[in-house]
Amino acid sequence: DRREVAVLLLVDLSRSTAGSVPGCAASVLDIEKEAIVVLCEALSVLGDSLAVAGFSGSGRLGVDYVRIKGFGDPMTDHVKARIGALQPQRNTRMGAAIRHAGRELSGADARVRLLLVLGDGFPNDTDYKGSHAVADTRQALLELRARHIRFHALTVNRPADPKLDQLYGRARHHVIADVRDLPGKLLRAYSALTR
Repeated sequence: DRREVAVLLLVDLSRSTAGSVPGCAASVLDIEKEAIVVLCEALSVLGDSLAVAGFSGSGRLGVDYVRIKGFGDPMTDHVKARIGALQPQRNTRMGAAIRHAGRELSGADARVRLLLVLGDGFPNDTDYKGSHAVADTRQALLELRARHIRFHALTVNRPADPKLDQLYGRARHHVIADVRDLPGKLLRAYSALTR
């Protein structure tokens, strides 16, 4: 049986991911990198198609979208080195990155297409804050549904916030208060979403 699943993991690379994790020497991004490797290795065993990209930005003309692993790329030492080299960048320009990821996922040859958004907060950039940024990101997520792409968000290292329901929808996100739990919870969330 072919599962026919393509997933794109979109990872927040904003400055806030440089924050240290209480109780260990790692940063939020260090734990995110560990979770990326765990998901890549698990999906290579399952045979699901996986791409990984990172995003940040500064202003509407300065959106960064970094391809880390393409759908056809095996999990090589080169891909692992790209993951290891990730560094916190600029701001959280989320809507544009989601739109770009949606275009990439639309071309994936799979029956089920899933965008997983991994971040540590809300969209926030120059002239892109508060309700305006939330509305733009929410619109980008609605555009995914029009393309028959599922999405789910994992927000790490912050307490639950009712505004996350407004951003993603009540059933389309998980809050992981302790980022150290991310690798295991990411796998469990993925398993539940693709059953």
